[in-house]
Amino acid sequence: MKLRNRTPILLAALLILQVAAPASAKNVDLVTLPNRDTVQLTIYNSEDITLARETRSITLKKGANRLQFSWAGTLIDPTSVEFRPLEHADKIELADTVFPGQKPQHLIWNIESEYEGQALVEVSYFTSGLTWRMDYVATSNPQETELKFRGHVRVFNNSGEEYENAEVRLIVGKINLIEKIADLAKRNGQTPPKPSQPGFADLRNRVTRDSFRRAADAGAAGPADNAKQVVKEGVSEYFMFSVEGQETIGNGWSKRMPAVNADGVEFDIVYRQRAYQYGPRPQRFFIWRNDLEHKLGDSPLPNGVVRIFRDNGNEGLSYMGQQTLQYVPVKAEIEVNLGADDLVVYEQRSTKTTRLNFQFNRSNSVVGWDEKQSWIHTVRNYRDKPIAFELRLQWTGDVDVTPETETTSFDYRTIETKFAVAPMEKSEYEYSTTIHHGQNAKQNRVKLKRAE
Repeated sequence: MKLRNRTPILLAALLILQVAAPASAKNVDLVTLPNRDTVQLTIYNSEDITLARETRSITLKKGANRLQFSWAGTLIDPTSVEFRPLEHADKIELADTVFPGQKPQHLIWNIESEYEGQALVEVSYFTSGLTWRMDYVATSNPQETELKFRGHVRVFNNSGEEYENAEVRLIVGKINLIEKIADLAKRNGQTPPKPSQPGFADLRNRVTRDSFRRAADAGAAGPADNAKQVVKEGVSEYFMFSVEGQETIGNGWSKRMPAVNADGVEFDIVYRQRAYQYGPRPQRFFIWRNDLEHKLGDSPLPNGVVRIFRDNGNEGLSYMGQQTLQYVPVKAEIEVNLGADDLVVYEQRSTKTTRLNFQFNRSNSVVGWDEKQSWIHTVRNYRDKPIAFELRLQWTGDVDVTPETETTSFDYRTIETKFAVAPMEKSEYEYSTTIHHGQNAKQNRVKLKRAE
């Protein structure tokens, strides 16, 4: 599976080539540039920033040339606009950039060229108003052993610009621009500027371009075991991936594009009983990994809603549930909680309670004691195949737990056991607890002890 994006970039900016004349402005030649050759959008939701990079073929003459760029009616950030020759770069020099007062939302590049003819150039800038959202559909076979896993990205364009035949890349994660801007300023011996102060826009543009570059490098690393899958700097964690192909996204429109396509994804079904987390009934989970073994794993999966269906074997689908999927790194597990299952019944009961080890003060009042209880937890499986069951139990206070079967400590307050339940059968888990009260309680912890 490859997460690639198909999204066109809209740059409705007018580029006009003006050949400077030594005489008056009447002699200036105006040449309208041809349409974009390519356009690429890198969309970052958290800060509402999109890096647009377009290439165009322009015709230059030897000597002075003037190139006009307009962003009227769009959300393009003029402080971020950059011009770079991709061909004959050693013979083409950007002399300066002028923002003419009589033409708001325009800039003019003064270009000195030793080359005469057509040259490919890149114009890049930051814009706002482009966002994306991910959604997933997982459809299991009737036997509930494999999934068809599909992911789609929907790109929304409210930038004021039309992007035709654009290639789209998405930033997954959080870059924390303000933190990085402050860090860059300090490393340069500057006081971090506020957004309204001069210099902030320049630092923001430098930080964002560097972050996008690092995310792209992480995406290009691939899923190899020894390659970095996620760039981590401070509390930042981000990754870039591309949607395959090209699409046109009109201003004011949205477009839904395929991004994940995996068949034969094997998964496990696990029942989890955690009363402190899910309530009194066990929850049914579908679990699989974002890795190559499960036909995934080329890229992290961004946040989105995953909906689960099951093929009912009669050319129809049964809806099973949905859940918000948080950012899933490569090799991480995907867990979808489908809720309680009426065919799996869980109950617990106390079989014996004893109080002992009383402590008294000088007035003969009880100031400490232990309470010992015996418990049986029963799981009944009314399904026609075995199930995997996970049980976690949690206490507060000073508690000793003595289980009859294999049990592990999950944390200082929680124990965990795992077992299978055969079809149409039941399994029981037995243990006893000793809860220390009053002065008998020495610390807040749950301690596992072996059965005698």
